[in-house]
Amino acid sequence: MKPAVLAVAALGLLGFTGAVGYKAFRYRQEARRWHDRWSRLHANPANFERYRADNARIQRGDGIVEGRVVFLGASITESLDLRTPFPQREFLNRGTGGQLVWQQYLRLGPDALDLNPEAVVLKMCAINLLPDAPSLDETRYYFTLMAEAVRRRGMKVIVATTVPVSRAWDRDEAGGTATAKIREFNDWARNYAREHHDMVIDYASVLSDEQGYLIDTFSEDGLHPNEGGKRRMLELIRSVLIQGRMPVADTPPSQNPGAQPPAPGTSNTPPPAPEGGSTNGGAGR
Repeated sequence: MKPAVLAVAALGLLGFTGAVGYKAFRYRQEARRWHDRWSRLHANPANFERYRADNARIQRGDGIVEGRVVFLGASITESLDLRTPFPQREFLNRGTGGQLVWQQYLRLGPDALDLNPEAVVLKMCAINLLPDAPSLDETRYYFTLMAEAVRRRGMKVIVATTVPVSRAWDRDEAGGTATAKIREFNDWARNYAREHHDMVIDYASVLSDEQGYLIDTFSEDGLHPNEGGKRRMLELIRSVLIQGRMPVADTPPSQNPGAQPPAPGTSNTPPPAPEGGSTNGGAGR
């Protein structure tokens, strides 16, 4: 056999071996990721320890602390720096990466309500809408439970829409199903907020393209906003919570930054409890 043929064959075998090795590496990474996620879920689903020390240092007082706002969410919320751009505001970040809405509900008390804030920002991440995640109805159910719990304590609910994902992330991680669910949830969330005269921080309106995907220049991984994307989010927080200070239901969308009209045919009623599901467990005016 000629040397050139041998060289081509060797290169082909090397390429094949490399592809198989890379695929095996990805499989191992995925297996480890899901094992870690399963372990955390069963060992400590709420992750109360994440903010236990910080919660203990915060002065509670006898009643609601005017101007105190708690931001509850997952990794995107966790990554927001709320102190630097708002040094005169008591905006408390209580984001915990990797959590689904039902896990946020478990820690709503110690991480939000027990801090006696004037308002609580409720936000869910797109990971709630992955194919292996609980159903959209169940997600809305727990979101509604959180909002109702906030109101029962005499605090204001601020609804944040879900940050969209990029086209590539949707295709690779969710089989192309995430964006439609995100848009459906966000339409429901806007309508729910209007029905209850809640404020809305509509992150999706400033981060998505015309098709509802996260604009590529606002993210490096297709899921989490980069510095440019986070600047957009912080500008919106400033517009709504500091400059706006009005319930979205009383404000035309054109005058309320980030608010969008409800989608035709979207139900305003809170979703019913999912079958077999049960759980125990100075904002604007």
